[in-house]
Amino acid sequence: MKEKKKMKTWVKVVLIVFGVLIFAFAALVGYFVYQDLQTEGKINREVEEIENILNATDFDEELFKKKLNNTVSTGDYYKVERAYKNYLRDYYTLINDIIEFYDSIDVENILSIENIQTDGKDFVKTRITLDKYKIGCDKLRTNFDSMSDEKKVMSYLKSDLDDYYVDYYKKIIGDISQTSTEKELSEYLTLSSKQIAAIKDIFDFLSDNKSHWNTDGTNILFDSEELISQYQELFKAVSNISAEFGEEETKTEA
Repeated sequence: MKEKKKMKTWVKVVLIVFGVLIFAFAALVGYFVYQDLQTEGKINREVEEIENILNATDFDEELFKKKLNNTVSTGDYYKVERAYKNYLRDYYTLINDIIEFYDSIDVENILSIENIQTDGKDFVKTRITLDKYKIGCDKLRTNFDSMSDEKKVMSYLKSDLDDYYVDYYKKIIGDISQTSTEKELSEYLTLSSKQIAAIKDIFDFLSDNKSHWNTDGTNILFDSEELISQYQELFKAVSNISAEFGEEETKTEA
């Protein structure tokens, strides 16, 4: 009997200790859940504020950059937050690169009679410039389209994270598929590349037939009707692409 009483006492003590541990564990889990909710709340507010900045009528670039540089979380949430903000930073940088690209190209000057007289008849400088334009344009379009590619977007999560954090990242990133405006910009870059290639075809043609044309200071004069016809077809190709630009603008307005 004495041994049984000791056993009962030992069991009671163990159960009490076990109960305390369970309570402590539950409290600890509750604490971490609370902390996670608090952190997610901070990040969610950051996401909302960033979206408000992007959607504002007057875009505040300084405030936007400040938000991207700021961090409100730690641990695994920090990795998610930084992935989100690094993605936005690269997207914003790419948009600026596209703007700078269009500011830097000067197709009108390249097609001018002054340039034809200055750089003719091999057009070494002109064709190198056009090649650079096309390479730059193609690279920008590829990079722009990749920003809507899931593999690219997920690559910003540098470290292996639990599925919970991966899903949370996807949630704050939202729908990555291209909007109608983004599709139009991608198509605009595609048309620009086609137009640059078509313009280069003109200078390749002039270089290949350099002994069969001259200028009178205003126009290019060929020594055969066949070459005139071929030259006109090359210019028509450029004009047709220009018309496609107009169609894209009409779609945008609609």
